[in-house]
Amino acid sequence: MSTQYDKIVAPYNEMRKLPGAVLETYNMQQALAPYIKGANVLDLACGSGHYSHLLLSWGAAQVVGVDISSGMVEAAKAASSSDKVRFVVADCSIPTKFDGGPFDIVFGGWFLNYAPSGAALANMFRNIDMNLKKGGRFFGVTSYPTQDPRRFNEIALEKKPLFWNRIFVEPTMDVEDGVSTRVTADIEPEKVQFDNYHLRRGVFEQAARDGGMDGQLLWKPTIFPEDDSQFFDARENVEEELATYMEMPHFAVLVVEKGQR
Repeated sequence: MSTQYDKIVAPYNEMRKLPGAVLETYNMQQALAPYIKGANVLDLACGSGHYSHLLLSWGAAQVVGVDISSGMVEAAKAASSSDKVRFVVADCSIPTKFDGGPFDIVFGGWFLNYAPSGAALANMFRNIDMNLKKGGRFFGVTSYPTQDPRRFNEIALEKKPLFWNRIFVEPTMDVEDGVSTRVTADIEPEKVQFDNYHLRRGVFEQAARDGGMDGQLLWKPTIFPEDDSQFFDARENVEEELATYMEMPHFAVLVVEKGQR
């Protein structure tokens, strides 16, 4: 399988070093902390394995990473030295029971934002539901939940929050359930561009239910560690920058529980 990601493995990995990505990783670690120890985890849209390897280091017993991009999966395999993680090339948007399940946790870092519609998003949640144990949880990183994603991204482009740090999200076309976007990351060794979608908050929440995830659904607020020096590098106007970011956060952590049915 060839995708828009096959040729951008190296610069995509560089994106994971940006301050916003570091903050995202911190928030996900905090969200997973009560549940990750000894867990069997499925990592959907695993990319080059960034979170797959972190999940192991945070306490997971086993991790299965799945991605549609063969280039990303090869990079993930090359970076792995553990027999507790394995990687598979597959389309995560198609409901499929993966070997090793059912899983305690299904993880999806920037997975759901590739759904072009509520119907496609519900299909992704069916895949999540199919692979989770009863009472298991989905943890996802998504675009910020809003009922007006076009306006949200237009304002972000106007204000250019410093904390977005060389990442620009441009709304390109209205779709029935939100807006399609082009993400540009101005990083070395080359500028990266890829396309995805920002659907409305209500569409996410309904799609989770339509996909069979009938337990508690929670959008977790972004939190900063007490020592935030790693994010701001002693720059001036830190308080202003932080306030701007909290007004225009670029991600959210979504947690959805599978019921005991």
